[in-house]
Amino acid sequence: MRVISIVNYKGGVGKTTVTANLGAQIAAWGKRVLLLDLDPQASLTFSFYRPEQWRAGLADNRTIKQWFEAWQMDAPVPPLAPLITSPAVVNSRIAQGSGALDLIASHLSLGDVEMNLAARLGGAEVHRSTRHYFDVYLRLAAGLATLPPTAYDLVLLDCPPNFGVITRAAVAASDQLLIPARPDELSTLGIEHLQSRLRRFIWEFNRIVDLQSDLHPAVKKLEPIILGVVFTMVQYYSGKPIAALRPYIAQTRQLGLPVFEAMVRESNHHFAGAARTQLPVILSDQVTPALAWELHRLVEEFLKRIRTPHP
Repeated sequence: MRVISIVNYKGGVGKTTVTANLGAQIAAWGKRVLLLDLDPQASLTFSFYRPEQWRAGLADNRTIKQWFEAWQMDAPVPPLAPLITSPAVVNSRIAQGSGALDLIASHLSLGDVEMNLAARLGGAEVHRSTRHYFDVYLRLAAGLATLPPTAYDLVLLDCPPNFGVITRAAVAASDQLLIPARPDELSTLGIEHLQSRLRRFIWEFNRIVDLQSDLHPAVKKLEPIILGVVFTMVQYYSGKPIAALRPYIAQTRQLGLPVFEAMVRESNHHFAGAARTQLPVILSDQVTPALAWELHRLVEEFLKRIRTPHP
């Protein structure tokens, strides 16, 4: 079961769109995929359920918020399985094959959980208890470990648009990371800052592991691999990104991060309408040939990179 976090320091970069379309197409190609919505905005959840469906069937007792709140130190890890749902519309399209797409929904009050977890750490810089440190940052890893190892081929974690406690816990649970971004000045700065924060968190976590080598059970060091940056909301002219965007794409390559060859064009009409139909654009009959080709190219490159993560 491969776990991949979809991360970016900024919002509005197509993170949820990338997560939903990757998951849906990989499931349509016969794999079992679990999506976990960790963003309080719950955009991924509302990509598959209407708000009234969420309120009636999920909000009170079937979101990741309730799972975090059920956690008690020294007690067994709460299982994630009771939270898993199978969105009907997308799975009716996938049902032609052997794959399936499942979801653990988010909650609009998940931000309260973030604050409570931060309080358990005793502050952003000073960790008063190593035990509390690992209790917080390894929660998602422990939760995913309650699922049967063969339950899913792929788990995608849609992270909040920040590098807070929940995002760091997602990184600690992940084998690999994917960074969607827009090719603009703010996104380029955000990627550089995210890269710095990632390095700092991994270094800090692994240093504490080294200092606590007698931990029981043993804690493994973090070694998540960055699959690359995938550019979204790209404007094209004559089949290439417009000239104004190319410097930002080049700047990202200079950061030393891998960059996906596949990019996804700006198409507000298609992506905004996907939530109303509860069907990701890549599976829609209404998608234009150009956008369909770009999305399929992205999925194919993504699958290649997760198998060979050093392009």
